[in-house]
Amino acid sequence: MKFFFIIVFLIGFCLISFGETPQQIINPKQTYNKWVSDMADVIGDEDESQINDLIDQLEKKTSAEIAVVTIKSAGDLTPKDFAVKLFNLWGIGKKGKDNGVLVLLVMDARRIEVETGYGTEGILTDGKIGEILDKYVIPKFKEGNFGKGILNGVQAMAKAIESDMTDTFQPSPSNEIVPQKQEKSPFVSFLQTLFGFVIPLTILLVAVFVIRRSFVRYCKKCGKKMRLLSEKEDDAYLSVDQRIEEDLGSINYRVWRCDDCQTCEIKRSVKYMSGYENCPKCNHRTLYVTEHTIREPTYERDGLEEIIRVCRYPKCGYKDAEKHKIPRRQRSNIAPLLIFTASQLSKGSSRSSGFGGWGSSSGGGFSGGSFGGGSSGGGGAGRSW
Repeated sequence: MKFFFIIVFLIGFCLISFGETPQQIINPKQTYNKWVSDMADVIGDEDESQINDLIDQLEKKTSAEIAVVTIKSAGDLTPKDFAVKLFNLWGIGKKGKDNGVLVLLVMDARRIEVETGYGTEGILTDGKIGEILDKYVIPKFKEGNFGKGILNGVQAMAKAIESDMTDTFQPSPSNEIVPQKQEKSPFVSFLQTLFGFVIPLTILLVAVFVIRRSFVRYCKKCGKKMRLLSEKEDDAYLSVDQRIEEDLGSINYRVWRCDDCQTCEIKRSVKYMSGYENCPKCNHRTLYVTEHTIREPTYERDGLEEIIRVCRYPKCGYKDAEKHKIPRRQRSNIAPLLIFTASQLSKGSSRSSGFGGWGSSSGGGFSGGSFGGGSSGGGGAGRSW
């Protein structure tokens, strides 16, 4: 037993000493559409939320992308090499613009590396990054506040990128080209105004008419306003057949009464979703229809169902039953396509990096992941604390 614990300890120690690899880092864009992957768990929730919001706004304004990653160990790689491999593995920045930035924090090496793409290294030069790290980041790291230090650094980098890029990049909310607004002719404007007024007015008048017909009625004999009786009151004016239909819920009868001349009007409203039909024998709406499956259909044979109709009018007694064939189930033609697609995706994923990319982890180019497909320019700077 003692030997077993020693083996487990040695295996655990070896795994820890190996550190993370770029392929093991959670891609935050692919996993939960965020920019921060806090593998070392050193960034507080509030700071992480502010960092994600800040980078969201930066991407909308400039299309630039910043990824923030914290790890416990880079293993056999130097923090710089780890940053380059991870940058190209994810494809940070937009393809063709290479306007990405990676902020990597390696805890056991007490080192922060900032890697830039070709499109951002002219803005965030080595000297500029070093200045930002020295002024805004490292002092917070020495206090043990890693989340605030990274937030400060990202704010400074985003401000530098935004001030440089917004003059040449003016995206629409969806980063699409917005067509120029064409002037409307006076006639078109008149028609739009007319229809914009007439259609709502027509709808309003129709609604008023329907409401008036439903809740207000005037006596055809004396012209006085009639009163809609309650469900209990109207039973006295309904026939036995009408009360049976209303009790079954197949028809609702509304009774209007003129209190001046004692005139009554009875309005019939059929409930089509009640499950009742007109009986062919007594002609009342008291024929209840039920369906039940006798045999389920399969791909090899048809099914069978029975439809039973029973009249619930007390003096009728009509009953009928008939059986119908249920067509056999059909295999969808899309199934082979789905199998083929799944096979192709499986092959594609075996060629990818494991984080949604089609490029290799060592190359530049398009990674195919949820980042834009940029590549590292090799520029950047780092600091230890």
